[in-house]
Amino acid sequence: MLLAAVCIGLQAYFVKLAADYTGPAEIALLRFTASYLIVRAAMAAGWVTINLVNWKGVAIRAILGGAGNLLYFYAIARTELGHAIVLLYTYPIFASLYDHWWQTRRGAGGAGLTLPAGAALLASFAGIGLIVDPSLDSFHLGDLPALLSGMLVGGAIVSLKESRKTDSAWTIFHYFNLTGMALSLPLAIGHWSAPPAASLVPLTGVVLFSLLGQMGMTVAYRQISTAEGGVLSTVGAVVGTGLGILLLHEPATPGFLTGGLLIIASGIYLTRRTAPIAPAPGNTP
Repeated sequence: MLLAAVCIGLQAYFVKLAADYTGPAEIALLRFTASYLIVRAAMAAGWVTINLVNWKGVAIRAILGGAGNLLYFYAIARTELGHAIVLLYTYPIFASLYDHWWQTRRGAGGAGLTLPAGAALLASFAGIGLIVDPSLDSFHLGDLPALLSGMLVGGAIVSLKESRKTDSAWTIFHYFNLTGMALSLPLAIGHWSAPPAASLVPLTGVVLFSLLGQMGMTVAYRQISTAEGGVLSTVGAVVGTGLGILLLHEPATPGFLTGGLLIIASGIYLTRRTAPIAPAPGNTP
């Protein structure tokens, strides 16, 4: 999960670079298509087998994850990298809330909204406010899709955890890419143009690190709980934000740093208080 988080942070950096050459829908389409073709090649070689069992869980993960990733790419193209990635990383907060609702719905119990948990939620929303800063002179157009992507990805993580009890990482990844292609194609096809040669390196980085990040995360969630995964994945926010500040020279304002700290700390607290789900037996990916 730690390696997956680092890869996801690197992916965000390369998406930002690629956005200088082509649109976010085109980047997303290339990313989903390349990953889909890699899976198909592995199937043709006999290395992996796609066997859908929990079609509802896999479909929910594919739709929420595909839409969340597409919005995230739009956010990266239209706001600062640090803003996009920190707002995406509200997803552990939403995942913990969705997971609690799911456990309660199944009659598995779980702690109610205690005073510390309520305070953590308020702190996270205060952090969002500090980062977005919705004043007319500082609002970034990409901040809203970044926050929406966090909400969607939070749901995708919960459905991923459930579907990993029955379906392989390759099966889930296969349908995730297929759905992502279907979502991004209508947005890209109307104004498609071949990316220039200069975009080859950043686009390759997007494909490579998204593949490693998504597969690593999908494999990891068979053996760890939603809470553990949410905490470990916050490393990706640190990596992406650090690259934006160090390499893209994005401003590290006190409001942004404070807001990011509030979001990450709240996410860690809320995910750690979620009752861990025992991993499924076996260790096949």
